Amino acid sequence: MKLLLVCDDTIISCEGKYYFPSQERYDFYCRYLRVFEELRLGARVEYQQKLNQAWIPITCESRLEYYPLPSFHGPKEYLRQYLATGKIMRHIVDGCDAAVLRLPSTVAQRAYRQVRKAGIPYAVEVVFDSYDGYKSATKLSLRIIYYIIYRQLVDACRNADGVSCVTEHYLQRRYFSTKPNAFTSHYSSLALDKSFYGAARTFPQKKEFVIAHTAKQVMFKGRKGHNELIQAAKLLKDQGIYVQVHFAGNDYNDGIRQLTEFAESLGVAEQIHFVGFLNRSELSDFLDKSDLYVLPTKAEGLPRVIIEAMAKGLPCITTPVSGNPELLPEHFLVDYDDVQTLANRIAELVTSEQCYEKASLDNFQQSRKYEASLLQKRRDEFYTELKSRKK
Repeated sequence: MKLLLVCDDTIISCEGKYYFPSQERYDFYCRYLRVFEELRLGARVEYQQKLNQAWIPITCESRLEYYPLPSFHGPKEYLRQYLATGKIMRHIVDGCDAAVLRLPSTVAQRAYRQVRKAGIPYAVEVVFDSYDGYKSATKLSLRIIYYIIYRQLVDACRNADGVSCVTEHYLQRRYFSTKPNAFTSHYSSLALDKSFYGAARTFPQKKEFVIAHTAKQVMFKGRKGHNELIQAAKLLKDQGIYVQVHFAGNDYNDGIRQLTEFAESLGVAEQIHFVGFLNRSELSDFLDKSDLYVLPTKAEGLPRVIIEAMAKGLPCITTPVSGNPELLPEHFLVDYDDVQTLANRIAELVTSEQCYEKASLDNFQQSRKYEASLLQKRRDEFYTELKSRKK
């Protein structure tokens, strides 16, 4: 039985061959092959001139085949590729017996039309709350786009044979199926192997704590709180508390230069560091060497980066959006624009041994709910139920 999987991901093309950017991404898609005999992956393709030895080749002779879709970034580029994407989508379902759509995703939403037209059973995996994206958008154009995405996501879920969310409760309040005999589940996209886990921390005996922040992209005035965390470092410095902030992630639209200049204007440039993209092994080491984790964010699903930090025993601070309250206690959920309270919460953790060690232990114990084997069992059951719905 062949499964069509469409998601908001990018595959690399180089010298006429297709590649996953990392072993982690390859392993992610192999999850579906635990249940289905064949997998067709629909995702955008990015063309590169130079081969990277870390890339994992996608071989058409295997059980996994790649269905290339046009690459684009942002609404303007998507409009340019709109007709081409629609044309390619016409045959994306051909030969497939069922589908999984990872939403919200521009390409997966386009594929939804073809899936409904073909009449094959399908399931939705909800990985992000587009309604929170709509509520937090500051520009009218973005609010309109996010609202359209939100309505499309609701529609896709309402008609699905099955719906699974990355949260246990939060996303389910908006995204569910109204189809008779629809099935449900919940599991994170994370594969948190036992070898990744650390332990609860003891209070660090050091003058300057290291704060970790991870995101796919390092953006100036984005929605992941880079500017806000730098401002918090400034407020802490004014109190005589010095912290080192390490940002992990790829540079986006010259964000690193702009954030560096922003830090310089606040007098904290020597405390701000950019470490670039980290693979799985590098991320583990990065978190091991950090003392706490802070992620101000405007919208999420259930952020895997926080769970990873919790598994390392790091005290964490984030915002009370989407599924974050399922991970952390209210005390460590700070409104996105409340930089002063963010600084206060950091100050508590770096000055109070009792506060630090309690937060570390609580987080580590909570993270055990997301160990890979526990989540994989629920995924397998969900995919097996979808497979049984074959017409």
